[in-house]
Amino acid sequence: MFDAATVVGMATHLAVLVDRLRSTLDELVDTDLDAVGDATVLADALVDLLGAESRLQAVSARIAGKVDASRVWANDGSRSCAAWLGRAAGRDRGDAAEVVARGRALRDMPGADAAHAQGRLSARHVRLLATAQKTAPEAYADDEEWLLARAHELNYADFARVVNYWCHCTAPDDAEDAARRRYEKRSVKMGAGIDGTGFIDVDFEAVGYATFAEALRRIEHELWEQDWAEARDRLGPDALKRDLARSDAQRRYDALIEMARRSAAAPAGSRKPIPLITVHVDHETLAGRICELSTGTVLTPGEVLPLLTEADIERAVFDSPSRIVDLGRTQRFFVGGTRRAVEIVHPTCTHATCTVPAQLCHIDHIVDWEDGGPTDHANGQPRCGPHHPKARQKSKARKKSKARQTSKAQRSDESRSMRRAGEPSDESEPKSGAGEPSDASDRGRTRNETTRRPSRGP
Repeated sequence: MFDAATVVGMATHLAVLVDRLRSTLDELVDTDLDAVGDATVLADALVDLLGAESRLQAVSARIAGKVDASRVWANDGSRSCAAWLGRAAGRDRGDAAEVVARGRALRDMPGADAAHAQGRLSARHVRLLATAQKTAPEAYADDEEWLLARAHELNYADFARVVNYWCHCTAPDDAEDAARRRYEKRSVKMGAGIDGTGFIDVDFEAVGYATFAEALRRIEHELWEQDWAEARDRLGPDALKRDLARSDAQRRYDALIEMARRSAAAPAGSRKPIPLITVHVDHETLAGRICELSTGTVLTPGEVLPLLTEADIERAVFDSPSRIVDLGRTQRFFVGGTRRAVEIVHPTCTHATCTVPAQLCHIDHIVDWEDGGPTDHANGQPRCGPHHPKARQKSKARKKSKARQTSKAQRSDESRSMRRAGEPSDESEPKSGAGEPSDASDRGRTRNETTRRPSRGP
């Protein structure tokens, strides 16, 4: 225990530190960012500030934990620390509750508390780890160091998948019960609005959502390609996303209506598409359970079992002699089983910031075909259009070619308009003599060059 003088001193010191922080933030707010000039400096500052934000969130969570345990929040009649904090700080009660819950959870997660305070874990990472700790407290205490290592080396989506697998393997019965509750909560709510409008609210379970989302995505992609084709026909190769006829939300709505129309057009009694389940067995030791959709959503075995009576099972055993996935140098392009193998290994574009599904990507050689790279799953990677280097090169070349053709056509049109108006043009025959330029602007050009009509392109 601390004596009274020490307590007063520490309280004063904390108040001074908070005041210094407030003054520093005032200076940051007043900084003229336009005067910085160098965008790389701004980018580095942004990363540093996010790290500092995580550290500040850690301190806030620690203090929230202390305030919550002290029950000082009840002095004004508040019924919970979250309710008091939301009112006192002028924040949404849900945000305040999240801070308080994080403070409570960090009491039992010393490793996560330290990493959060160092800025190496975000508040969302802590929330995931808190779920794991609540699922199996004793197992978490043993595995906290391992989980923190995964958090530091993986992106957030992959780390979330690791935590889900950990929870499923540590407490399989609890995971099955949670999956059963999610399935029982499935529902669709529809309501009519005024003037014939309406709304729809759907609560999906995992497999149903993946089935629905994939069907909608395919149609939405068709409409997306149509929108881009129309924009390029209208504006040329320099068309931008803002030039598309529909927003993403509008396109998704139109895709949903198109899905309903196609369903209505299907003949009565026609065979429904059969689900495809991919079983991953490419780990050397098969030490851990792998049970997930192609989207990365982790499933329990109980969620997969009902599909087995109506699904096709795809077995992808890598380096197995029973299935050829290595075409070596005999085939240049990734097709059939080889492409499917790459899609299984890499479900999305392999660019670090991209989540475009592999089905919508080009399959690119890691070591180029021209440099001797083989066509097999180990040398293949999905790359979407914007992140495919060769596709970008072709797109740039195509844009330059179309721009040149457009420029030539515009100059030709201007020349014809000037001749119709009786005005001299740069393309008219020089009047000062054969082969001689008529003025300084034509100096250095021959007769043939000044009279030749620009090509309209191929």
